[in-house]
Amino acid sequence: MRRLSSLALLGLLLAAAVSPASAAGQFGEPRYLVKVFLLKADKTFDHATNWCGNESVCTLTVGDYEVGLGFFMSGKSYRLRVASWDGDKPCCYFANGSDEVSVASFRPHGVVLYYKTDAGRLKLGTLYIALEGFE
Repeated sequence: MRRLSSLALLGLLLAAAVSPASAAGQFGEPRYLVKVFLLKADKTFDHATNWCGNESVCTLTVGDYEVGLGFFMSGKSYRLRVASWDGDKPCCYFANGSDEVSVASFRPHGVVLYYKTDAGRLKLGTLYIALEGFE
């Protein structure tokens, strides 16, 4: 059942209508259409869609969070980092305890995000990401 709900959410992400997006502020032609869907632990969600170009970091605002994708020169992988929109410090951590994770594929996938608390870690939710290349 859990796998089925994850697939359904991923389907929603992929099928989500593209919000009016422009390449304003981009350098050169956009290379990727990035879709991000954050399913929070309380079953609420936020999502965002944006064009990303050749800049070193592409940032999307998803609810109260800034999702940063740092593309490598090879174009086959990227680094992922999540911060709160009102600060530079990362708000969230991944399962391995790091505030940044490497993603080796552009295939749609999900990663679990956590807050650090004095008592340990608290699950924020799952971040689903899909990229479409325009090369």
